[in-house]
Amino acid sequence: MPVLTTGPRDPTGPRHLTLDNGLHLAGVRRPGSPLAALRLRIDVGSADEAPDEHGLAHVLEHLVVRCSMGGGRVADGALVEAATGRPHTSYDALVRTGDIATAGDVLGAAFRQLKPDTRHLADELAAIRRERAQRTADVRWRVQEAMFAALCPDTPYAHPVLGDPGTVDGLTPEAVHRFHSRWYHPSRATLVIGSDRVDEELAALAERARLWAPGHPRTESRAAAPPPDGHAVVSEEAGAGRRAVAVGFTEPGTPCDTASDAGLALARRSVRAARGIDVLRLRLRSHTCTWVMLSATDESAAVRSVAAALRAVRELLLGPDGAALLRTQALIPELRSAEDIQQSVAEASDASDRIPASRPTKATGVGEVADVIARWQRRFAAALPEGPVA
Repeated sequence: MPVLTTGPRDPTGPRHLTLDNGLHLAGVRRPGSPLAALRLRIDVGSADEAPDEHGLAHVLEHLVVRCSMGGGRVADGALVEAATGRPHTSYDALVRTGDIATAGDVLGAAFRQLKPDTRHLADELAAIRRERAQRTADVRWRVQEAMFAALCPDTPYAHPVLGDPGTVDGLTPEAVHRFHSRWYHPSRATLVIGSDRVDEELAALAERARLWAPGHPRTESRAAAPPPDGHAVVSEEAGAGRRAVAVGFTEPGTPCDTASDAGLALARRSVRAARGIDVLRLRLRSHTCTWVMLSATDESAAVRSVAAALRAVRELLLGPDGAALLRTQALIPELRSAEDIQQSVAEASDASDRIPASRPTKATGVGEVADVIARWQRRFAAALPEGPVA
């Protein structure tokens, strides 16, 4: 029986338009919300770095916030949050509705010509060294990065977002300026806003955004080599006879092509609620990476444990209490999450390279969620070198 109907909350669908300078604007309506969320996504990440630029996209993110955005402070104190990934870089702001225009201008400053001085660059490189030390001290982070390297060999997705320490420490203001000039243009960007009065706010932002960086769109090519379709299992000793293990697979297209967004979200929540396993997914432009992290005695035991857990969750869902379990453990938490204005804006910006006019309405039931979990079970089990488990 269907437990959820997906589709836009607003029957007219998300608002969206593309400006003359190439910037894609989209709006998510949240009636009655006193807050507004904005996300600027720049389609450049670590996957676009040349071998002598590893880590530059992340350095640029730091410097854009510090130099171009003046520290990223909006109005009376809200701060821009930024993150660099393999496919793209994002800048987020959560503000009162009266500060939307100010927040838009702060985010739009990302397109200004960037020429950091040596002091600012040195300060941010020192901050990145501290960040690197914290990350590399975490065995789970090390194993996850090793998994990406194993899944995406000889592609731009293999190296860590933090890059190569020697390359990063040797960066100059001129190198930062060149990278920024190549990639940071409105034609490579999507700005999503979530607010109560999204129509009016989008129109106002469109007028302001036309002034941010007029001119012809950039035509810089993207990462050429996609990751292969395959599996990887990597691990590292974590003490007490246990290993931190990452099990993952890549595949072309979106995760589980036959599944709706709701089916994937409910499957992930069901597995996490019933067995404590978080199934992580990342869109790598042409491909999708799906993986889990866990502790086990060895790699084979980890893969078997994941496959067994997924099989058990699927059996629970298909049992007599499956619909009730799905509603209480997955649907209700998912609906609560959907009310998070920042989360809805993030999902709208990251769902695809271009946000569709609307999502098709589709009933999501126990069977579809169980099918997603069964597919995960088969793909994870196939990672065993001696063959898949039943």
